[in-house]
Formats: sequence, structure tokens, C-alpha cells
Amino acid sequence: MKIKSLLILVVTSVNLLAQQVNLVTHLNNSINETSGLITINQKLITHNDSGGEAALYEIDTTSGNYTRKVTVSNAYNQDWEDICSDSNYIYIADFGNNSGTRTNLKIYRILISDFINTPNDTVTADTINFNYADQTDFTPSTYSTNFDAEAIISIGDSLYIFTKNWGNYWTNIYALPKTPGSYQATKIDSINTQGLITGATYNKTNGAITLVGYTFTSPFIVKISQYSNHQFSNGIIAKTILSVPASIQTESISPISQNQYYLTAEEHSSGNSSLYRFIEQAVGISEIGLADNYIYPNPTSSQLHFKYSNLKLALIYNHSGVLVYQTKSKSIDLSGLKKGLYFVEVIHSQNNKSSFHKLLLN
Repeated sequence: MKIKSLLILVVTSVNLLAQQVNLVTHLNNSINETSGLITINQKLITHNDSGGEAALYEIDTTSGNYTRKVTVSNAYNQDWEDICSDSNYIYIADFGNNSGTRTNLKIYRILISDFINTPNDTVTADTINFNYADQTDFTPSTYSTNFDAEAIISIGDSLYIFTKNWGNYWTNIYALPKTPGSYQATKIDSINTQGLITGATYNKTNGAITLVGYTFTSPFIVKISQYSNHQFSNGIIAKTILSVPASIQTESISPISQNQYYLTAEEHSSGNSSLYRFIEQAVGISEIGLADNYIYPNPTSSQLHFKYSNLKLALIYNHSGVLVYQTKSKSIDLSGLKKGLYFVEVIHSQNNKSSFHKLLLN
């Protein structure tokens, strides 16, 4: 039997078809290292990453130029990697850490009212300093560390950091308070994204979290929905490969509406820094998990049945992502498999798209 690796082990659904994003405009050279994106007062705002000015830029979405630059006078852009906001504050994440050696990770907090009303396009910031509670080794490990990060969101009274794991291509999730001070960020969750996460956004219209990232062949987004108690890996997780006409190094994302987003990509050997529009399409696959009734009984000790009328092929993977069983039948006997958690991929005959399910053998 041919061994096949599962793309994301923790997902309940995945869209593996590439989806086109639309180029809005190339960006001005002054923001060719665009790394974060938010919308404030109906203005699209970005910033550059390491080595750039400690400044925020309002983007003209028609020309790609910036119409306003606001300097953060008491901040330094060591490696600004993402930005988020709530109803009162803007949070700028200075936590880029490609070598895993930084001991001065921080988030700058700026009053939105100051940003909007400043008479001289200059603001000051409070600082949230932190380190990772589980990092004890700061030996340089360039492009292999799991303590780099480029994505942050705000939900409720907390900030959530999604790491860019060079070592294993997962993302670890850390929680931080929003008040200035010095903290140890505690890891609360992990997701196997099979790629480098470079940006994140929280969509207030539907409660979904969308991550953007890339592999060395293509960019992608990961949508997280229907999670509970901030255990994001327990939600519905859907990954979509993106077809981007210029740079593959997508860096940031911000919602326009419930199913539309702006993306930016920094200047890269594959293309110019650019602004894109992404329209989320119905993926046409089931977003269901354990005990979803499309495979039953679940849990089971042996017999498994498929409720799908258009089943083309069913593939069963163990917890390590190794294919252990495949069938075209709607009823199978799994008594020969070990007890434990499995993942079932159902390929549909109508459109060759896939549904994923968790399966428990007991």
C-alpha cells in the first residue's frame, strides 16, 4: 500500500484546491516590506518589518501609495511583524525572531484616538514586554527555531500570538494580557499548519480567525471557526492554497467583510510588494468532526459505515498521518486496526473534493 501523508492532522476539513486572489495594486517602494495590516476608521494601515521606520502607513488602495505616515516617536522597529486592534488600541508586534535569540520581545500599544487625532502625525506608545515561558535555550538557531512569530490577534481581554515554527511547520499559540508590563507568554494550543504562519486576523463579523502563510512553493490561508474557550485547535480548521500572481511571500491579512479580505505580500524574488483581495468561496466540503453522523457509528470498535451518496474513495490515516486503510465501500470492518484516534478522508465522486473526519476506535 502506498504511504500518503495527511496535510493537516488536526483539521476537520481542508480545501486543497488552489484559489486565485486578485491583485488590487502594487505598493509604493516605501512599504515594500509590508508585514501587518489592519483597518482603522475605514483606512487600511500597514507597516514595514525589520529595519523599517517605526511608523504606520495609510494605504491608498487605488494607487498603492501611502496617504499618511504616523511615526511612533518612542518606539524602535527591530522586527515589527504584525498588527491588530480592538475598540481602543492598536497593538504592534515587535517579535520577529528568526534566530530564536531575542530576549526583548515586545508589543507596542497605541491609543486609536491618538492615532486618528494627532496634529503632527506623531504618537507615543505603551509597551507590553514578554518572553516565552517554555523557552529556556537561546542558542542561535537561524531558520530552525520554533520561537519566531509574525502573527497576532486581539480577542476579548487577551492578545494571541501564532508562532512561525521553522523547526516543525506548526504554529504554537500563546496568550498575553493587553495591559503594559512584563510577562511570560504561556503556550495554550498548537496547530499543524504545515507551513510558515506570517499573519493573522480576527473577523468580528463571524468570529473566525484567519491565518496567512506560505511554504516555499505556495502561499495559503487557514481559517479557524466554531472553536470554544479559546481552544482554537478544537474548532473547524480549513486550509486553502492560494494562487497569487506576484510574490509568494504573503505577510498580512485584514477583513473587508464576512467573506472578503485584503492580503499583502512583501517584495520578493518572485514579485513586487502588493495588495490583494481574497474572496472566500464556499469550499463544497463538509466541516464536521467526531460524531457528525456522516460516518457511523463513531466511536466504533469494528464496523464503520459512510452516509455519503457520492463516495469515490475513503482513506484512513493514523495519528501520525500514515495511510493505513483505503476503500470504495460504504461499509467496512476496521477490527484489524489498533485502538486510537484516526482521520478519515472521503473523496467525492462529483467534484473530487474531500471531507475530513475524526474517527475513534475503541
